[in-house]
Amino acid sequence: MEKPENHSQVDIKVIDGIIRANMNLPTVTNPALKINFIVDYIFWILVAVVLLRFAFKLIGANAQNIFVSLVYSFTNLIVGSFQGIISNVTSGNVVVDFSSLISIIILWLVYRAVLKLIVIIGRF
Repeated sequence: MEKPENHSQVDIKVIDGIIRANMNLPTVTNPALKINFIVDYIFWILVAVVLLRFAFKLIGANAQNIFVSLVYSFTNLIVGSFQGIISNVTSGNVVVDFSSLISIIILWLVYRAVLKLIVIIGRF
């Protein structure tokens, strides 16, 4: 007589194999998917650094600190073109940097447009 636990282990493996075989899971070998992963990675790194800039300005971080100045220098390339659109709110050392928030919105719009472009190009 067979033990019931042997059947359940086999059944789970068979069912799992059937489910995986019937699902069209994306593979990493798809070039468009690889490009999507790269675009995602770059986008989230840029957003994280700009959010760091926003947080540093908000808490009044010391701009003379090496790490803070490195973040400010790097993000000036992204945020610089949006400075002056809306004036920043300042209270002592605390600054609400609206140019950082605007740049995150613009980055997101560019990100979505690039992803759509990858889908369009991938169809050809």
